[in-house]
Amino acid sequence: MYIDQNEMTNWLTEMFTAAGCPKEEAILIATHLVDADASGHPSHGIVRVPRYMEYIKEGTVRPVCAHETLMSSGSLRLIDGLYSFGQVLGHHVVAQAKQMVAQDGLALIGLRNAGHLGRIGGWAELLAEAGLVSLHFVTVAGSRIVAPFGGREARISTAPIAIGIPQDDGNHFILDFATSRVAEGKILVSQKTGTKLPADAMVDKNGEDSDQPVTIYGPSATSSVPNPRGGEGAIQTFGQHKGSGLGLACELLAGALTGAGTNAHDRPFCNGMLSLVFKADDFDTENAMQQEVQDFIASIRDCPPRETGKAVLIPGDPERAKREEVSVKGVSLSEAIIDQLKTISDTLSVPQPDGLS
Repeated sequence: MYIDQNEMTNWLTEMFTAAGCPKEEAILIATHLVDADASGHPSHGIVRVPRYMEYIKEGTVRPVCAHETLMSSGSLRLIDGLYSFGQVLGHHVVAQAKQMVAQDGLALIGLRNAGHLGRIGGWAELLAEAGLVSLHFVTVAGSRIVAPFGGREARISTAPIAIGIPQDDGNHFILDFATSRVAEGKILVSQKTGTKLPADAMVDKNGEDSDQPVTIYGPSATSSVPNPRGGEGAIQTFGQHKGSGLGLACELLAGALTGAGTNAHDRPFCNGMLSLVFKADDFDTENAMQQEVQDFIASIRDCPPRETGKAVLIPGDPERAKREEVSVKGVSLSEAIIDQLKTISDTLSVPQPDGLS
């Protein structure tokens, strides 16, 4: 089923408002989730709504955002998100980074105890739109669901990384990936919709490759909100020891250094993020950087493709193409996800969009 992007955003906004979020914060949450689907990353989008509603019910995430600045010194800042919604805190980090770069030329911001931050590439995109380069290292404390290289039990989180480099034409370089073989959200989408996963997406309790969601969800796989720590298996890292090494680095940089904590210990679920942000122009002493970036990107796109008719892309291209498609067709959702949203909507006494009634 296809639903207009704005209509979907408005529907989710009303749901989160009814669940206790201030309207302006509900808009930020809904916009970020719908944009994830519209960008081709449903793993970090609308499929998360039932889980987010559970967080509010359980009291594990504050519906009304609160945060505290623990340290601020020049270009350094450390923020405690106090278990508020990550989408709201992410916008706060972006705003703080812009302000700090304007004043000091550099922002190094640590964020701890944030609710799920969603698609990290979204924060790199917002900063690139402001002409800023950014690097983001993220960990998920309390979410031990990935096995380190050579292991068969979960020890680390999916530990995403995002890098944004602005281009004058708006086609920014946005690299965004989990250091796990697949994001947990992709396994959730697979469980809900039956989409296929890579054969080596996970490792089961016997050390064998697995593509079955039950490997990490266990008996909770068929519930409305599967528990990614309910099974005996784990997600694998991408690139064997290389992805594993990056995942460990995220645990240390975004977990140990920010105070969010690592998965060496049992902790409440939260995201930690370490963000480095600066203005590219400050490095451009010869006024040649932007041309060099454009020339390099052009050289990559000009590379002869392995498959005839398939272009060589740069990070950020697939998301831009998907947004163009969604602007015409609308956001695509499976019947299973729609049914869950309808149930939540009815429970909160929120009217459904006309096309669903």
